[in-house]
Amino acid sequence: MGIYPGGKSVRIDSPRHLTLRHARNLVAVHQRNVRLALRSSGELQDEGESSEEEIDPLPAGQQKLNSYWAPGLEAGKEHIVSVEQDINPNTTKKGSKKLHLTAEQGFFVDAPQFSLPDGSVHSTYPPAGYSDDHRILPHIVLTDPHLPWERLGSPKQGTNAELREKVRLMALGSEEEPVRNRVPWLVVLSFDQSELRLPPEDLDKIFSATSDGVIKPVKQSSTMTVNMSIADLWKLPTSDVITPVTPDLGPESMKDSRGDFIFVQPEIFKSFFSTWDEDNNRVIPENNKADTLQYQYLAHVRKINGSGMALAGVENTAVFSIVIGNRSGPLDNQTPTTMCAHLVSIEGVEDMAFPSDSQRYVALCSLYSWNYTVLPPDTLNVPDAFEHLGRTLDVLRAPESIIKPLRDAPDKIRQRIASRLDDGYTLVKYRTQTGEPTVALYRGPFTPTYVPDLAHLTKSSNSSVDLQILDKELGIMDITYSIAWQTGRTMALGDEVFTAALNRLRTAIHGPAMKTVKLQTIKDINDISFRTKDEVLEDLPEVIQSLANIHIRRDDGNNFAPPVPGQPFFSPGGAKKRWFRPKMGRSDLPNMSFTDLDFEQRYKAAAVDVARRLAGSKSEGLLYDETNDPVSTDWMIVLSWLVDKMFLSGVPAHSLIPDPTYLGPESLRFFRIDKNWVDSMIDGALSLGNHSLVDDDRVAIKTALNLYINSVPQGAKHRIQIPAYGFYLRSDLVTMFPDLRVEVLPDEEALFAAGEEPPAGAPLLRHNIVTDGIMMGFMDRLPGSNQFGQLVFTQPAHQQRFAVARGLDVNEIKVNIRKQYTVDQKTRETDTGRHDKLTQIITNPKGDKSKDNIFIWGSKPGQGLNDLRILRLPKYADVQLEELEKWKQTAPDGTPYFKDDTATSALFSMQLNDPVYKLTVDLKAHPENESLAALGPSSGPSATEVRMLRQLEPARMAMHPGYRQGGSGVSSQFTRYNDDDDDEGTTGVTFQRHGEYVPTVKALAKNLAPHVRHIPTISAHKLPRPSEAISSFAEHKPRDRFSDPASAPRYRITVSSNIGSHWDVITLRKPNLQQDIIFAVSVEQNQSNQYMLAELDIQIKLGPAKQDENYLMPTYAGTGAIMLTNLRFNVLPQILDDGGQRVLRLRVLPRAAKGWIDIGTVKELGFMLGLAQVNESLGDPTQVELDVWAIYCKDAQNPKLGDDNTVKIPNSITTRVTVFDNPQWAQ
Repeated sequence: MGIYPGGKSVRIDSPRHLTLRHARNLVAVHQRNVRLALRSSGELQDEGESSEEEIDPLPAGQQKLNSYWAPGLEAGKEHIVSVEQDINPNTTKKGSKKLHLTAEQGFFVDAPQFSLPDGSVHSTYPPAGYSDDHRILPHIVLTDPHLPWERLGSPKQGTNAELREKVRLMALGSEEEPVRNRVPWLVVLSFDQSELRLPPEDLDKIFSATSDGVIKPVKQSSTMTVNMSIADLWKLPTSDVITPVTPDLGPESMKDSRGDFIFVQPEIFKSFFSTWDEDNNRVIPENNKADTLQYQYLAHVRKINGSGMALAGVENTAVFSIVIGNRSGPLDNQTPTTMCAHLVSIEGVEDMAFPSDSQRYVALCSLYSWNYTVLPPDTLNVPDAFEHLGRTLDVLRAPESIIKPLRDAPDKIRQRIASRLDDGYTLVKYRTQTGEPTVALYRGPFTPTYVPDLAHLTKSSNSSVDLQILDKELGIMDITYSIAWQTGRTMALGDEVFTAALNRLRTAIHGPAMKTVKLQTIKDINDISFRTKDEVLEDLPEVIQSLANIHIRRDDGNNFAPPVPGQPFFSPGGAKKRWFRPKMGRSDLPNMSFTDLDFEQRYKAAAVDVARRLAGSKSEGLLYDETNDPVSTDWMIVLSWLVDKMFLSGVPAHSLIPDPTYLGPESLRFFRIDKNWVDSMIDGALSLGNHSLVDDDRVAIKTALNLYINSVPQGAKHRIQIPAYGFYLRSDLVTMFPDLRVEVLPDEEALFAAGEEPPAGAPLLRHNIVTDGIMMGFMDRLPGSNQFGQLVFTQPAHQQRFAVARGLDVNEIKVNIRKQYTVDQKTRETDTGRHDKLTQIITNPKGDKSKDNIFIWGSKPGQGLNDLRILRLPKYADVQLEELEKWKQTAPDGTPYFKDDTATSALFSMQLNDPVYKLTVDLKAHPENESLAALGPSSGPSATEVRMLRQLEPARMAMHPGYRQGGSGVSSQFTRYNDDDDDEGTTGVTFQRHGEYVPTVKALAKNLAPHVRHIPTISAHKLPRPSEAISSFAEHKPRDRFSDPASAPRYRITVSSNIGSHWDVITLRKPNLQQDIIFAVSVEQNQSNQYMLAELDIQIKLGPAKQDENYLMPTYAGTGAIMLTNLRFNVLPQILDDGGQRVLRLRVLPRAAKGWIDIGTVKELGFMLGLAQVNESLGDPTQVELDVWAIYCKDAQNPKLGDDNTVKIPNSITTRVTVFDNPQWAQ
C-alpha cells in the first residue's frame, strides 16, 4: 500500500525499516553536526541557506489538518489551451502588416472517475463486517490527499484554475475573500440494505435493454450495487431511472468505462441534497436542482507523524484525505442492523434536476462500498474493548486452563508435561528417518520463559539431526532446533538472489584464503621456493648483486659464490642451472588439504580475515552497516537477508506459533525470542553451497556477522539492535484501527534512581499486522525493566472515530462543544482545562428545543420518525464556530486560545472526533505481572543484551580414521630431477655452449626462462586422403562461399510486429499507435569457425514517411530493447548522426568480462524493440533496407578491444523490412 509522504519519501522496503530509518536518522544528524562544526571553524565554506530537509518535520503524536488539497487542474470536462502570437515585420516598407496567430489544443485530465486504483483506500471505519454503536458516522481514509478534489463536486464554486488564480491575487495583496472550504466530488452515504434493494421485477424491467456486459438475470452485490458500463447506464429507461452521469463529464471513450452503481429512492436522494429550514422542513431549491455545498464540511486532509504505526509507519510523515458520512445508524434497533456505506461520486449532481414523480430511482456511481453493523444501545464499545484488553496480559503459551490440571496431577509424567507446557512446548506429529510415526516436542522461537545459551549448541550442523534433544524423562525427542535449522535452509533455498550471492561470497572467501594458506605452507618449508610479485620487486637490488657475483669462484676452484640467504640460487651451466628452481620430491610435498590439521587451522584464520575485509565499507576503517557503501555487494545481500531472518521475517506462522490456543481472541501476550532457535535457523540458511569436508567458510561468514552485530554505527551510541522480546495483540481493535499507535516507554523514575541513561536505540524494532486482527511487535528490552516500563496503545490520528454527538437517541441529541486552539502546543498546554468541554447543547426532535436544529431525525418533523438521521449542515458547523467565538479565554501572555471567523471542514472534523482512547499497560513488577518476570534471566533485568551467533565451530564430514595422511610438510630438502643429461654430469663448467649442441625438446620445455611462455602444441585429427577418382576440377559444382571454414558467420534477420499470425512483416493498425517490434536473429555458420563476436550492429535510418527514401520510423523514444531468450547478451539502442543522417543503431553486446564470445556457441540473438513509432505506408507496402555488420576480436590474448584488435565484417545477407498499412496485405 502506497503512503503519500507529502515530500521526499524515506520508505524502506524491509521488515527492519524502523531500525534502519532510526540508524540513518542518527547518521544524518551526525553528518549535519560535523558540517556545522566545520563551518563554524572555517574549514568548510558556508554555501548559504541549507537545503537539507528536516529530519523530523512533524513531531511524534501530532497532526496537521487542512480543509482541502485541490490539484491545479480538475478532471472532467475538456480543458482548452489557447496560444496567441503577434509577429511584427522587421521592415519599414509600406503595406507590411502585423501577423496575429492563434491556436488551441484541447485535453482531458486523467483521474479516477468510476473506480479507484488499487491501494487508494487505506482504511474504513467501521471496518467491513464489524460493528459499532449508532452514534458513529462511517468514514473512509484515502492514501491520495488530492483525490476527493480531483473533480468538481460543486461547479458553483468555480474551477481549480480559478481557485489558484484567486490565491495568487490574495498573495499579491488583493482583498479577495479566502476560499476556506471546497466541495469534494466524493461523499460517503450510508443506507439500510432495504433502502437499496430492488425488487426482482424492477431488475428485469430496468435492465432489459442493456448489453451482454450485464449478466442476466441481474443480481445486486452484497452492498446492493450493480456493475455495468456507462453505455449500459445510458440505456436504462429514463422514465424509471435518472443519473447525473452525462457525456459532458468526460471524453467519448468514457462510455466504455465500467462501474458499480446504486439505485437510490428519490425521497432519500432529495433529503441528502437539500437544505432545511428552521422548522426542520426540507427546502427544495427554486431551480429544482441538488445542493451539494453541505458536503464541503465532510472532507479534509490530515498530515501525521507515522511513528509507532504498522502501516503508515513506513514513512516519517504520511498524508491522508478523509471523507466522513453524514448519517448515523438506526436509533431504536433492538437487534444488530446491517448498514451499507458507499463512497459515491456526486460529479454532475449539482447540474441535475431532482427526479420527477414518475422516476423511481437515481443511479449513483459507488467507487467503494462496505457493510458494517449497528449495535443496539448499551453494547460493547471501544472503551470497554481497551479496558478488557488490559486485563488479558500474559505470556505466550498454552492457556492456564489446560496446564493447571496437569500440574496438579499426582502423576510425575503429567507434571513433567505441564512443565514443558509452561516452557512453551507443544506435542506435534513426527516421523522418524526410518519412517515410524511418533510424537515430538516442539517450541517456536517465542518462549514464555528465559532460555539460556545451550552448551551443546556451539557447532554448525550439516543435517540438523545433531540438533535434536531427547527428553529422558518423557522419552520424547525435542525437535525444536532441528525444525529451526530446516526452516532456515528451506527459506534460503527459496530465495534465488540470496543463494546466488551466498555462493559468490563463499567463492570470494575460499579463493583468497586458500591462496594465502598454500603460500604460507610452502614458505614455511622454504622461503625461496615461491616468490610473490611484491617479493620479487622488493628483492630486485639484491638479485642484481647476485647476478654480478655469479662468475666469482671460491678457493676450491669449483664452487662459486654462495647464495645470499633468502635469495634464489644461481649457478653457471645450462638453462636449467642458470634459472635454477629447487623442486620438492613427492615425499617432501606438504599436505595442502583439509585432511591436514595444521592446514585447516591456518585456513580458518585466513577465511575469517578475508570475510572481515569483505564485510568492510568503502569508508576507511568502518564496517558496512547499511548506512554506507559496501566493499562487496554480495556481502550486502547476504547481510541484509541474514539480519532480516534474525528479525524472523518470512518465517512461516506455524513455526512461530505452534498451537492456536496460545493466542486467544482479545488477548495480549508477551514472549522472549529464543536466540538458540535463531542461531540454528541462520546456520541452516548458511549451510548451502558447502563443497568441502570442513565448512570454515560458514564460520567466517558468521564471524563477520557477529562483528556487524557488535559494532556501533557512526553517529550512534548503541550497538546494532536485534530483537529479544516481543508481543502479540489479537483484538478487533487491530481490525478497527490497523494503524493503532504503539509506544514503548521507559520507567523514567527508575532510570533516574538507578543513575541510568534512557535507551538510545529505536524503541520498536519491528511492527506489523500479521493478519486481520493480529498485531506483532519486537523490542530489545525486557518488559518490566527500567528501559521498558509501559506499553501504550493509542488510536491513530487518521483512524479516529467520528460521531454525531456524545449522546444520541430517538428523543434528544447531546453535543459537547470542545475547545479548539489556533495557538501552538506549548501555549495550548497553559490551559489547565483544555480537555474539558466548552459548553453543552441539547436539542430534541420536537418540542421547544427542536427549533433550528443541528440534526434531522426524520423526513417529517414532529412526527417521531427517525428515518433520515442526518447532520444539518452548515448549521452544525456554524453553531460550533459561534460557541468558540464566545470563548474569550486567553493565554498568560494575552494571546487568545482561539481566533478564527470561518467554519471549515478541518475545524468541524475536530468536533466530530469521538474521544481518542489510550490503553497504558503497566509492566512494572506486581502480582498480576509475575509471568513477565520469567522472560528475563534469574539474575534480574540488565542492560540490552548483545545477541551474537554462537555456533562457530565448523561442521565436519565424517572421515575414515586413516584418511588424514599426506606429506609431512616439514621437509626442507629438495630432490633434484636429473632428466636433462645434456646439462648434467660435466666436471668442468663453462658459460659457453658447445658449437654442435642441439637441445632436446624436453630440455627446452623444462628449462625456459620464467618470463618466456611455452607455446602449446595443439593436436588435430588426421586429414583424410583425397580420392584419386577426381577426373577434372571443372566438373565439380562451384564451391559455396559459406562452406569455406574461413568465412564469417551470417545473420538471418526477420523484423516483424509482435503478432503471432504475421511473423515476417510489420503490420500497422488503426490508429497507428506505438508497437513492439520483434527482431528475430538466427546465426548461420560453419561448425569449425573460430570467430570471436564482440558486437552485432543493426542500423536503421530515421526520417519521415514518403520522402525520397523510405524510412522505417521518424525517431525512437520508446522503452528500449530487451533480449528475448539469449540472456548472455544485452541490446543497447543509440541514436547517432552518421554523416548528417540520423540513425538508430541497435548494438547487441555479449555479457562477458573479456568483451567477446565464441560465436560457435551462439544459435540466435533475437530481441524486442519496445514501443516504436513506425511510419505509415499510406496503403502501399513499403520496404526498408537495414545495415547490418558484425565486429569480431582479432587477438583473444589482448584484453583491449580497440580498433587495432577488432575487424568489422558486413553481413552477407541483405535485411529488408516490409511494412503494411492494412492487415489484409499480410494475408
